[in-house]
Amino acid sequence: MTHTKTILAIATVFTMMFSCSKNDDNTVDNVPSYVRFNFLTNSNNEPLEYPQVSSAIIPSVSYTNTSVNTLKVPVTLTSYTLENEVTVNYSVASSSNEDLFTISPVNQVSFQNNQLTDTIYINFNKRWSSEESIILNLESVSDTSINLGNLNSNETNTEFTINLEPITTTYTFLENRIEITGAAGEQIDFTVNFPNGYLPSEIETSNIFKFLNGFDYSIEPLDIGENTSTINYRITLNESVENDDVLYQTIITLIDSENYTTTGNSTLQIVKPIKSDRDVTVNIAANFYNLSDSFYRTYIEHWNDFNEDGECVWQSTFAFTYPIVVESTNPNAVLYSDNGTADPLDDIYHHAFQIGFDSPIATTTTNAFNLKRYFSNESTSRANSPGFNTTPAIEFFPENGTNTTNGSILIIPQFLTISNKSDESFSFAISGEGTYEEVSPGIFELKFQLNLTNDAIFGGTITSEYRLYNTSSYTDPEDLTTNNCITEYILE
Repeated sequence: MTHTKTILAIATVFTMMFSCSKNDDNTVDNVPSYVRFNFLTNSNNEPLEYPQVSSAIIPSVSYTNTSVNTLKVPVTLTSYTLENEVTVNYSVASSSNEDLFTISPVNQVSFQNNQLTDTIYINFNKRWSSEESIILNLESVSDTSINLGNLNSNETNTEFTINLEPITTTYTFLENRIEITGAAGEQIDFTVNFPNGYLPSEIETSNIFKFLNGFDYSIEPLDIGENTSTINYRITLNESVENDDVLYQTIITLIDSENYTTTGNSTLQIVKPIKSDRDVTVNIAANFYNLSDSFYRTYIEHWNDFNEDGECVWQSTFAFTYPIVVESTNPNAVLYSDNGTADPLDDIYHHAFQIGFDSPIATTTTNAFNLKRYFSNESTSRANSPGFNTTPAIEFFPENGTNTTNGSILIIPQFLTISNKSDESFSFAISGEGTYEEVSPGIFELKFQLNLTNDAIFGGTITSEYRLYNTSSYTDPEDLTTNNCITEYILE
């Protein structure tokens, strides 16, 4: 009932404001301007950061905080014109130790004509061991014609309470595989993401990685403490690993610790693949994506017995397919776009022989290799199961390096992370190979096997048969003579 009254009161005020003429002072036909806390959250109870706004959301009077990320509390002034800067004083009361957090700007926010929202930043310096609270109060405004708080008596939004409850800090790699050229001195940057933030003092004194090294390199953090949600690291090669006939690989794994647990991608491969002489003008990969259509897909036939009736069948599905963006120095790079400028720094290059599977929606996943049908009780969110998006996924090797219609393919070996609905993560190693052919003009067919390895779920490695097409206008593949096909596994 309180929220209903608040909505009606706010609606009445806005109706009056936009239906009346403006006076010379900070009022509209005697309806004064007002200043208030304007803390908004989305449907997942995640704070919206200014300038994100929504007129359909009522500003909150409190927030339960369970992360060590910097918390941003907007304060908004409703006004048409300001002749001078307006300042608002606020106070801070806390049940915690004084050194738990720092706050800025200190005790005062300010507003000008072109800036009617200011933000209070709360930075956490250490973990809290028990439930704590921080209370902010708007105390006074420098312009007495501006009302302190909403123009109603139910929720003025002059007080905002932050309830600190037990936190869980996690981390993840933003990607699971990086290719290098292998030249001595080459530098590669990667990012560790902390969804609930991190405390620099904890990271600086802890070893968060373990290594399986295939070449000599050094690693250093670039920006610990500059923000609370990511850390960038730089690898520098201390030796040349450019032998074209040798696969070089280093694996970096995040360690579960007392303070930080892994989620999503916990393994990062740094790979210098075996070199294959291929004519980049063949650009086979371009037949399998269309960036002008965000919902472009390739079509998959998968040999399985998911209903477990003892009969194997081809099951049709699809996955959203994308190019692999590479640096101009990549030996397999082809120019996709110069962005209409003469500046080479904004040019976009694609890998001529690799494609990947990804979702057009930032928080969701596609169905790479029909993997979602392998499992029950799986989580399909990008944060928990990034392995359902596989980038890169498939690499093409044209016959003789120049053939435009047929050749062989490689399922790019890598580790995929898929979680169950209890957020327990599982790492699956994938590999495989096959062939491709242009079976009719403009229609390519891939025939391949996918190997998927996980001792806990499969007891080792399982192998599955696939057909993949770059268009829906394909002829159904003939049934295989084998009943050796995939059934469903429970992730638990």
